[in-house]
Amino acid sequence: MKTTKNVLSFTVAAALLGLSAGAIAQETAIEKLQADMPKNWGKWGDDDQIGALNYLDDAQALRGVQAVKQGEKFTLQLPMIHGVGPVFPGRVPAMHYMTQDESMYDTGKLDELAGGVKYSDDAVFMYLQGTTHMDALGHAWYGDQVYGGVSADSTVHGHDHVDIGSLASHGIVGRGVLLDVGLLKGGESGRIAPSSCVTLQDLKDTAKAQGVTIEKRDILLIRTGSVGRFYTDTPDAEWTATTEPGLCYSKELVKWVDAMEIPVIAADNLAVELVPQKIDGTDYVIPLHGALIRDLGVVLSELYWLDDLAADSAEDGQYTFMFTAAPLKMERGSGSPINPIVIK
Repeated sequence: MKTTKNVLSFTVAAALLGLSAGAIAQETAIEKLQADMPKNWGKWGDDDQIGALNYLDDAQALRGVQAVKQGEKFTLQLPMIHGVGPVFPGRVPAMHYMTQDESMYDTGKLDELAGGVKYSDDAVFMYLQGTTHMDALGHAWYGDQVYGGVSADSTVHGHDHVDIGSLASHGIVGRGVLLDVGLLKGGESGRIAPSSCVTLQDLKDTAKAQGVTIEKRDILLIRTGSVGRFYTDTPDAEWTATTEPGLCYSKELVKWVDAMEIPVIAADNLAVELVPQKIDGTDYVIPLHGALIRDLGVVLSELYWLDDLAADSAEDGQYTFMFTAAPLKMERGSGSPINPIVIK
């Protein structure tokens, strides 16, 4: 309410000074781009905290279970190694420290417990989005409102609205579909070239090539091959954070995601989308974060390890499975590490 009051006061003052609304706050490029696009604000009530996860009801959990054919399991989290790992610019990889180990006993700084047992202990400093993770619906926005039309002031010193804890309490279970775009478009390397766009047509072409039908409320896992490029000793191309291939914005893509009621999109790159994009001659950075998270409440999840799952799916032809994941209950957080599990 404080923000609304301030905006009204500023508007009245500007009117008295003869200033136009445009002089108060110039409309940004993303606001213009998204002006006529769908929003899910209010679709599940005024106090909705989980957005498109509302699509993942009990029936979707059962649909996920029905996709299990073999019982084969895959965990999709990247390894958390001290100081090593792909991270978005401005972040650092996890920093892992032993606070207690055998050296403490060897040097006499600690005594073994009664009866002779010893134990280790450790601590970690990390960005909550510094490894395989899930974004909160308050993580990205444009203008002065986050998902649901709530003031962006709700992000100050922690998220009072649509935090990651809300997604954690709901959990994610449903039918997942792997779309191995890297295999289709990546040539011999199986990895899409740096700075390449993945389009809606690419997703449809990949599904067709795999013999799979994308159904309403499916959880999409998009493999570009980018993370594998980071970890391999002999990459086919240099890995950099800002040139990772990924989804590129189009109004057709956003409308398709909305019409298909897609609750979650995950990928093996830093941002699901290509970080810098040019749309109609204008430069943007992560525009799909605005369109999908802020406007539709679609959950984005990033930095997946998909190479093993992709290799297995190419061998047996099964690209659908049960997908389950839950972020940590980090109250007021903007994101959280996860270890997603697929059961084929």
